[in-house]
Amino acid sequence: MQCTALVIDDEPLARKRMISLLEPYSSEIEILGEAGSGAQAVKMIHEMIPDVVFLDIQMPDMDAFEVLHSLQGDDVPLVIFTTAYDNFALKAFEENTVDYLLKPVAPERLAASIEKLRKAIPQVDDTTIPSDLNWEKLRNLVDMSGLYLQRLQVKVGDRIVFVNIDEVIRFHSEEKYTTVYTVNGQYVIDTPLVELEKKLDPKHFTRVHRSHIVAIDYIAECRKGDAGRMVMVLRDKAATQLVVSRSLVKKIRTL
Repeated sequence: MQCTALVIDDEPLARKRMISLLEPYSSEIEILGEAGSGAQAVKMIHEMIPDVVFLDIQMPDMDAFEVLHSLQGDDVPLVIFTTAYDNFALKAFEENTVDYLLKPVAPERLAASIEKLRKAIPQVDDTTIPSDLNWEKLRNLVDMSGLYLQRLQVKVGDRIVFVNIDEVIRFHSEEKYTTVYTVNGQYVIDTPLVELEKKLDPKHFTRVHRSHIVAIDYIAECRKGDAGRMVMVLRDKAATQLVVSRSLVKKIRTL
């Protein structure tokens, strides 16, 4: 797992302790920063777009739910709630919740949360390719194209429309549905992004964010955005701009 995180709590000692508890997981979780208020949390989430937030529920200016409800679309991260009270648990699990930790957080309890997070964060294949690999020989030995998705079945009213995969520009996951953007329009399907990714040819599609997979041929450019984030511009009519997850920047640069 590779992901980015913010630690949000109005108590400095609580933030310090959580950051300390997360140190054993530094190879998997990059802590982008910490926030001491709800307003500061909203600002930092907008700017940094972390994959997950460790979020205290009760803060003086805004509670955790007000923070989350002020966010939109791709800004909404996964959440591990941290609180001294157990009476918010039911409401908490109506959000994009990975886990609910009671303070003081025990290391073994945090370990269980991290395991849940590993299952929630898409895995990046960072396998190194041998430098002496003979690609021409490999192509002659096996043609992988037949193993990947060639067409999508899309329900439009009372019809089933078949969309060729080479017409797809990008996939965008939102809640339970995935929007398919094509050269001829857009469609909504109920296939999760993580399931789609397994069926797409990695030579033609790449994940750029927890919520986005794009067709490589439709990437026009990458540029530096706010807070040093990588922004990808697509070769579509809208010149769509997507913020690349920090955990995927290295993969995109290599690509």
